[in-house]
Amino acid sequence: LEKVTPEACCQRELQSREGMFVNKEACLTGIERFQNRQGCYTVILNSFETYVYLAGALAIGVLAIELFAMIFAMCLFRGIQ
Repeated sequence: LEKVTPEACCQRELQSREGMFVNKEACLTGIERFQNRQGCYTVILNSFETYVYLAGALAIGVLAIELFAMIFAMCLFRGIQ
């Protein structure tokens, strides 16, 4: 029984369908160094984790701006009365 590696499992220079293969022949012969061994769920989770801190920092920044705007509006309202 021959172990055949599908072409979709081979690593590419850019992670897209159009990217050039790193080493297609070595990948198809079964050398794991040139194959993608992670599943889609793991890759998506890892890429999401890199941006979750950025999204959190952005949310805290917007919250701070909104809070200062609310305090400023209250001060203006008190000044009018």
